[in-house]
Amino acid sequence: MKKSIATLAAAFTLVLLPAALPAQTPQDTTVPPPPHFYHVHFAVEELNGAGTITNTRGYDETIATGANGRDQTIKTGSRVPIATGAYGSNPKTSTTQFQYIDLGVDLDVSNAKERGDMLSFRLRAVVSSVARQTEIEGVNEPVIRQNSWDSTVDVPIGKPTVVFSSDDLDSTGKMRVEVTATRID
Repeated sequence: MKKSIATLAAAFTLVLLPAALPAQTPQDTTVPPPPHFYHVHFAVEELNGAGTITNTRGYDETIATGANGRDQTIKTGSRVPIATGAYGSNPKTSTTQFQYIDLGVDLDVSNAKERGDMLSFRLRAVVSSVARQTEIEGVNEPVIRQNSWDSTVDVPIGKPTVVFSSDDLDSTGKMRVEVTATRID
């Protein structure tokens, strides 16, 4: 009887002991890959209705992959005043109020990763300009043209790739963004 009680106690210990201990999780022993650096060239191109490039602007930056990679921004352009109202009782001496808006090119890159022979990253591109002037109640106001794209893109390393393209709503032309990524380390 003593032997069966000892055997029963040992069996309960084997069954209940693992439940009483905290759960063990395996340690993650994978080492993240080292960061790599890339020279990234952005070409913002305007095309006419026949598909011929009529204007190209280039923008360059260096980005890093992995955890050491930080968000990158290229922003170039002008601040354009927009009349938003006036104050004062006399029209000859009243003061016009203005608000300024940023126009130009804004390229934001984040979350760069290597995927085989591709560089993958999040790209937000905004290209804006004054398309023309229009008169509103005797005041000339700018009409703003804007192309905006936001997506994760995969670019073959070393190969120019069109990642965004859209029609110009005021003409038969197009605007597109081409990216070339070259590893530099």
